[in-house]
Amino acid sequence: MRGNEWEDRKYALGLGWFILNYGDRRVVGHNGSILGFASNITRFIDDRISVIVLCNLDRIARPDAIAKTVAGYYCPSLAELPLQPPEET
Repeated sequence: MRGNEWEDRKYALGLGWFILNYGDRRVVGHNGSILGFASNITRFIDDRISVIVLCNLDRIARPDAIAKTVAGYYCPSLAELPLQPPEET
């Protein structure tokens, strides 16, 4: 990344992982999909929570949003933070 690209995008890539922050918390994750399936692994590093989402449906645009919701049950302060990177409008 060059200059302020990190600030503009709100995430970076490192060794195949999306690297982003939820507030002051470090988070890494990766989405994947093929016809009929979607998946995600999100690791909330500072909260020591990892969530793996496996879906038998490929119409899930943001399986990472499901992972964040699940993590929010275990760490309520995560639930209050906006989804990163922000959803495109």
